[in-house]
Amino acid sequence: MIIKSTLKLAVILTILFCALPVTAGKYYTLDEYIQIHPEEIIRAENFRKIVSNNTVTKHNNLTSPKIAYIYPGAQVSDYWRRSIAALQNRFLQYEIKPEILQFPIPPSAKATGLAAVFHKAMRAEPDYLIFAFDIKRHQRIIEPALISGKPKIILQNITTPLKEWESRQPFMYVGFDHATGSKDLGRYFAAKVNGQGGYAVLLPKPGYLNDVRGKTFISYMDHNTSMNLVSLFQTGIDKDKAREATRRIIAKYPDIDFIYACSTDIALGASEALQSAGLQGKILLNGWGGGAPEIKALKKNALDVTIMRINDDNGVAMADAIILDMLGKKSQIPLVFSGRFEIVVKGIPDAKLLQLQQESFRYSGNPKDN
Repeated sequence: MIIKSTLKLAVILTILFCALPVTAGKYYTLDEYIQIHPEEIIRAENFRKIVSNNTVTKHNNLTSPKIAYIYPGAQVSDYWRRSIAALQNRFLQYEIKPEILQFPIPPSAKATGLAAVFHKAMRAEPDYLIFAFDIKRHQRIIEPALISGKPKIILQNITTPLKEWESRQPFMYVGFDHATGSKDLGRYFAAKVNGQGGYAVLLPKPGYLNDVRGKTFISYMDHNTSMNLVSLFQTGIDKDKAREATRRIIAKYPDIDFIYACSTDIALGASEALQSAGLQGKILLNGWGGGAPEIKALKKNALDVTIMRINDDNGVAMADAIILDMLGKKSQIPLVFSGRFEIVVKGIPDAKLLQLQQESFRYSGNPKDN
């Protein structure tokens, strides 16, 4: 969707932000939830220490759990593949071999397709079901499982508990707080261009990521800079569409300061368009997540900055939570685990980058091999 005039942009932004309170009203931000449940602070801090510890107590006397894992397939981002590897390898460190049933779904799957995959996973009768969750598309699909309590539901890639589920929350929310990462990128860009100039945004399709990564970033820039949002596209998590959107943006606005991309696939598509136009480094571009494809792009100067998730912590957190639950220590598990971010810019010293990669990919593979 290309914004072809200032008037049209104003209309689109009015719609975008009028919708924000309604969407945000469905869930607690992480800060809001902690204020309501202050006991979560100590629980989360203690659990974070378990996750960050590279040594564990062996529990080979426990029954191997059956885990169904539903996640987006066909993405350039290695986040999901690494999450599964980290989950599995953390279990092996406990000397437990879980049965992990993988159910990849296309990012563009319709509601009927999502429901079919979910019900297929449910028919496998897992002990735990991990689901990459989008509030707008998935809420009603999983509610029957929450009501029955079987299997235990882990919602991945979300750190904002739903208000409707206050009396019956899932087993756990696991991920990296999208709002925190988006604000961190906002601070970086604001400082880099002195809060002046113009920028464009490439959004995923309407949904949770669109709100917490896209709208959060735009809101931050509106409230903390004098910058103008001159163009806005919803490309979906689609590299080809992001490439084409970027071509159109730079054809009309060749002097913008940066393009904000909401995912790895979007960023890499935008990067290809900037390179083809000879604008690499002249128009700044971010990645989102800091996985191996983004690190490779940073090294080639195809990206200027990324917000790097300490990736494997999310897979480790899921494994550690399941172990605690199997040991009868559910009270030690926080409802929300939110992993750590680091801002990584091109030109970062090799030693520092390697250190961050080793932390991020400690269970899912040697960064030298990626």
